[in-house]
Amino acid sequence: LAPKVAAYNKQLDDALGVPVGPTEVALDSQRASVRGQETNMGNLIADAMREFTKADVGFTQGGGIRGDKIYPAGTVLTRKDILTELPFGNVVVVTEISGADLRAAVENGVSQVADRAGRFPQVSGMSFVYDPAKPAGARVFEIKVGGAPLDNAKTYKVATNDFMLEGGDGYAALGKGKVLVNKSAGTLMATVVMDYVAAQKGVKAKVEGRIKTP
Repeated sequence: LAPKVAAYNKQLDDALGVPVGPTEVALDSQRASVRGQETNMGNLIADAMREFTKADVGFTQGGGIRGDKIYPAGTVLTRKDILTELPFGNVVVVTEISGADLRAAVENGVSQVADRAGRFPQVSGMSFVYDPAKPAGARVFEIKVGGAPLDNAKTYKVATNDFMLEGGDGYAALGKGKVLVNKSAGTLMATVVMDYVAAQKGVKAKVEGRIKTP
């Protein structure tokens, strides 16, 4: 039995050890970072989701990013690295929600930032400023989507993950719209990120002011 197990493990290592692409930047997936501020790892994942779905916004939560490390610039990321970062098997889904519901989702995302809660958002296609000193539910201002101020009455196409769409981490607002791509039709987040890195021929993601405090 032991030789069979060893052979299987080697097969697995060979499959997971496949290079996806190099990172040109020091890539930060540390727990304290992804649960409390904009990070280039969060931007990479949210960008991949948005690009894959052609949505207005890519929106995921820091608690789903689990590597808890810094990859030095020059590191060649493998499939195993991406699966270590996104281990839960979540899939990318797409929904259409109002600006008001998107605002509520962002408010939820920063509502427990002092506790480094997993709901902290990592975003693409949008930016916002929030004040952690204000009461939860009234912290967010200056939300922009595609560079334009958020319109509460407008409908936005949002790429997120199935856990959040189903109300996980307090994200009830994401479930209030019209689902365009549901869980059964969704693609594994890890696969979406791997394909994006491969298509970009590496990682160039930077922290660029998507999430700010005053």
